[in-house]
This record gives sequence, structure tokens and C-alpha cells, in this order.
Amino acid sequence: MKKKLTGIVLLLLFFAMPLQGQAKVKAPKKQCHAYAVMDAGSGEVLFGQKANKKIYPASTAKLMTAIVCVEKGNVNSVIKTKSDVVYRTTPGTYSLGIGAGVKYTFKDLLHMSLMSSAADATDSLAVGVFGSKKACVEAMNEKCKELGLKKTHFDNPVGSDIGAGFNETYASAKEMAEICRYAMAMPLIRSTVAKAHYHTQKGGMDINTTNWFLKGMAYYDHDAYKVIGSKSGTTNAAGHVFIATATDDEGHELICAYFGNVSKESTFASIRSLFDYAFKSYKKGKITLTPSNYDVRSSKKYGDVYSEYSSLHCYPVQKDGLFDPNKAITRSQLGTMLGAIDSLKDNAALTAFITENANGTVSTVRFAQLIQELYPVTIADDKIEEALSACTGIENMSEETREAYASFVSGTLAVDDSCKAGNQLITRGQALLIADKLADYQMNYLAEHTQTQKAEVRQISGEDGTITLPAMSYTTFNKKWADSLAEQKEIQEELSQTTTQNQKKNDSDKNEN
Repeated sequence: MKKKLTGIVLLLLFFAMPLQGQAKVKAPKKQCHAYAVMDAGSGEVLFGQKANKKIYPASTAKLMTAIVCVEKGNVNSVIKTKSDVVYRTTPGTYSLGIGAGVKYTFKDLLHMSLMSSAADATDSLAVGVFGSKKACVEAMNEKCKELGLKKTHFDNPVGSDIGAGFNETYASAKEMAEICRYAMAMPLIRSTVAKAHYHTQKGGMDINTTNWFLKGMAYYDHDAYKVIGSKSGTTNAAGHVFIATATDDEGHELICAYFGNVSKESTFASIRSLFDYAFKSYKKGKITLTPSNYDVRSSKKYGDVYSEYSSLHCYPVQKDGLFDPNKAITRSQLGTMLGAIDSLKDNAALTAFITENANGTVSTVRFAQLIQELYPVTIADDKIEEALSACTGIENMSEETREAYASFVSGTLAVDDSCKAGNQLITRGQALLIADKLADYQMNYLAEHTQTQKAEVRQISGEDGTITLPAMSYTTFNKKWADSLAEQKEIQEELSQTTTQNQKKNDSDKNEN
């Protein structure tokens, strides 16, 4: 019953919450099919033009081919090309002429695919990893589903489209930016597309990039940002296509997915102007950017949690764009993260914790003390001894500290076994996972401890009698619960609308009879 009432309480209180959102800058108009400029750190589209329109990705589709091959295959393997693959390359795109019966390394074929956009190398890589082009395409589409892409589909590994009889390869600018964002979080792909030239380890091939920014054939302001790669493409249906990635000296990363200009010159010039506009808008404070954090934004361990809160712009900033999940977090960084994720920005206890030593690191014991200060609990002595029996570094602790640490390690906030070492420093990665779990811990605590709130307690009539609402204001809601409650509200509104429609239909049927 308690859990049910907690949900009812929080849902009712949600209706009083203010809506938040970041104002977007105006999207410049371009002569193209579509484009999207994305903040790679958060995955947010900053601005765009027909970003959800159906487009043909051309050879930018090879980014998805690369993703599934790198995730499935042995990147240190050697692949021998086959005649039925290289001499029957998927039509409609460029081939390098890599020859049949030639042994190349996995990385050789990957470089030829992404740098020179060679279809024969791409098909050879796909067959070498999956056994057939068909199996590779199936993996590409499964990856689309995994990433939640609903407007993107492939029927070949190289990006051929309706002009060559491949009618089921299509996408949108926004979703191709998402694919690029994922690909650029993979170190091997990221380093591959950043190169202007490459000499194969086997086969003796010299490879040049199709990226005019890297070749010096397209000008941009190197003092404002640096283009670090991604992928080009061209077909009659797609037009000239390029997805570019650029970083600034503060660790931010932007992706511009641009589809359908009339020439390469105008394509690269347009992308340059869009990057100029985006980075200048950031400098002027018109948009907010999140650090790239490419080492965690798509990782299995941290990716989902990272994405949940990336729009809050609360993660540590490094000029190299790395999150560095194994690096010890400082009090200031932890405070910023907890302040945003758990709505504790103006909390007095958290402010005092930061002020005490802003640049200092945080041990598990000190973090446990902070949680106890924020959300006090009382634990029986036998439970304290039981919880601390497997812990180390707990000598000479005061009774209050023992209770705080026992509460921490015995609950959901201890995200791994290292939390049971009292002198262990909390890492950035642990802090992210703990902040996420604290969002649940926090709301359940606040619902159960009504005496900790200042607002008046209210009572309403419910199905099971009178329900006492805990004295909570909207300021206690964190993002995780706000999103969940918004989803519940939407479901309830849909159910209510369906019920109303059914009632009207029943009334209409009765009148006809």
C-alpha cells in the first residue's frame, strides 16, 4: 500500500512542477535536403533544417557498417579478400580496386572504407566479419533498433540507394548525427577518420581521405575549433553529403550532418558556416554545450545513465573531452553533479561540504557522512555491525560515522565492492552511478519522512479512504522522477481520452438503437 500511495502522491504533486528547457538559436537556412547540428556531449540537436526528413545517407552509411564490424569482429585479424565480393561489389558507389585473394588487416579495410569510401573494402570487411553482406545488414538494422532509430534502415553495407535499385536504405539527418555520435565514441573509428593519409599494413596501398577539411582543401578557422573527422558520401539521390565532427579547446564536440548540396565546395563551405555559427553562439552564451565525454557516452557501463542526465550540463570538464570515469572526483565536481541530478543545488549541507575543500577528493566514508547529513537514518547496533563486517578502513570511527557508513554500504548507493573500503576515493564513474541511484533513494526518503518537509500536510479523498499527502514542494523533485511522472501523466491522459471516446461511441450506438 505504501508504494502505491507514494506513486499517487508524487504524481499529484508533479502537476505543480515548472517546465524547464533550453532555448534554441535560430537555424540558418541552407540549400540542401536537410541538416542537423548536434552537441555530441549531450546528444541534443542544437538547430537544424528538416532534420527529421527522409534522406539518403550515401556512403555515410559506412559509419554504421564500421560500428557493427568493430563491435562484432576481431580488430587484430587478417582478412583475405574474395573474388565474388570484390568483383561483385555493391553497385552505385566507388571502389578502390583492392584485388581478390589479397590479405589485409581488419584495420586496413576499415581505413579504406572510412577514409577513401571504398565499397570493395567495405563489402570485404562486412563479409570477413559476418560471413555475408546480408548478415552484416541485419546487424546494422538491429543496431538501429538498439539505438532507438526509427527513421533509419539499410539494405546494403555501403550506402547505395534508390538510384542503384536499393530502395530500403534511408535515414534522417538527425539520426545519422546520432550514428556518428556513437561511432565517434569508439576509439578505433575516431582515430581512423581523423587521418588524412594511411598506408596499409598489408597489400601496400596508400589511402587518402575524402575529407576536404583534413586535406586542406576547405578552409575554416583553426583557432576557433578543429575538425577531427567523420564521413563523406555522394549519390545522385543523396547529393553531396558529409557528416563532420569538430572540437573546441574546452573539450566540447559538435557534429554537423549535412545532406544534399549541389557540389563538394558548397557542402564544405556550408558546414564551415554552421560550425562557425554554433561555436560563436556558445561563446556568446546563446547555447550551452556539454563536454564531449566520448569515453563514456556510449559505453555499456555508463552510457544509459550518462545520457539520462547529459542535458543538465553537470559533468566535469576537461580540455581533451574525456570524462575519465576512473579519475577521483573533487568535491566541487560532485556537488555540481548532485546539485543537478538530485536537485540539491541550494542545499545547505551540500554547500558546506563543497566549501570545506572544493578541490579535495572524496572518500567513501566522507560521502556516506554527506548522505547521512542530507537524509538522516537510524540503524540498530546489530545491523551496523553486520553491514561493516565486510568493510575495511573503519578503524577509529566515531559511532555517528559508523552508522552513516553502515547505512551507505548496506543500501543501493554502494554501486560496487570498492565502496566497502572506507579510504577508497569516489571516482567520477562511481559518482555518476551513485547520483542516479540517489535520485530514487531521495524521492522514497522524502515520501516516507514527511516531517522533514516545511510545506503544509494536505489530505485528499482516495479510493481506499483519506490519503495524507507528504509535505513536499515541487523543488524536491529530481529529473529522473520528473521524467517518470511526466510519462505516467501522459499515459493517464491517453487512457482518459480513450475512455471518453469509448463512452461517446457507446452513447452514439445507444441513440441509433
